[in-house]
Amino acid sequence: MTTMSTRLQLMITALSLLTFAATSTFALGSGEKSPEEKAADDQKKATRLYNDGVKAMESARTIGQKGDSIFAYNYRATSDAKARKEFEKAVGKFNQAVELNPKLAEAHNNLGYCYRKLGKLDESLKAYEKAIGLKPDFAKAREYRGETYLAMDQPDKATTELDFLKQMRSPLADTLAKAIEVYQLEAISAKAHSGK
Repeated sequence: MTTMSTRLQLMITALSLLTFAATSTFALGSGEKSPEEKAADDQKKATRLYNDGVKAMESARTIGQKGDSIFAYNYRATSDAKARKEFEKAVGKFNQAVELNPKLAEAHNNLGYCYRKLGKLDESLKAYEKAIGLKPDFAKAREYRGETYLAMDQPDKATTELDFLKQMRSPLADTLAKAIEVYQLEAISAKAHSGK
């Protein structure tokens, strides 16, 4: 009797396992993906969105450089409507990318850059904070954050970023140093025009 009951329990267990396996196979076969497959798909999509964002950002830079002789060192928002439209498109792509992959430091950095060029300085700083939080030695994010500080009239914080870049021996220290120079020249010019 015990053998019969054990056999019966084994058959019930086997039947339950087969039912579970069939249900799982049916669920996965009906279009649902495993968590690993979904993560891989999200990663691919995030990368595609990031690349689309880079294209829009580069297009905006090209447009912006045409009317701005110091574009590379200009820490302020762009006034060119076409460039702004491309920066806005890039923001949308980068936001989608970081939604799918929050650890994509480069997308956070580029998001910060685009926000700065649109004059959205608080959003810009938040994006740089995320990028630097993911990669503390992210020189490009530090340089861009320094330029954002200049746009916010906080040259001391920009100088702190410059010191960090110099300590890293980053060639981007020269770019930020020139942006600080532009800021200082504009401050002197504004002072002279105001008569103070």
